[in-house]
Amino acid sequence: MPEPAPEQLPFRVEFDAAKGEIVVAMTYGVPPQQTMRRKAIPSLEALAVAIAEHRHEAFLQTRLAQHLATAAVQHLGVDPVRLDAAVKALADPTSTVPVSQILRGAAPQQRHPGSTG
Repeated sequence: MPEPAPEQLPFRVEFDAAKGEIVVAMTYGVPPQQTMRRKAIPSLEALAVAIAEHRHEAFLQTRLAQHLATAAVQHLGVDPVRLDAAVKALADPTSTVPVSQILRGAAPQQRHPGSTG
């Protein structure tokens, strides 16, 4: 049975045994202007701080997303189910349905001259 493909994330976490450090390599941009930054985390205490910072940022980002969704429903009248479907489609690289179509429904079909109905 083949191994599952690794996640495609813009970072790698490695261990530098010679220095006893956790190293984070982050990729920014797209080729050919892509760059990589490396950040060494030299101690367990610094690692705990980095974890706390990222968890705090994730919490704030999640709360902001919730407030934005609430505002869209309350002030723009979007259907929350359609909004959720649009957000999921944006996160799905295989999705080909236009976000506007998900949010507003199917576009009315144009009539061709001579058609009935």
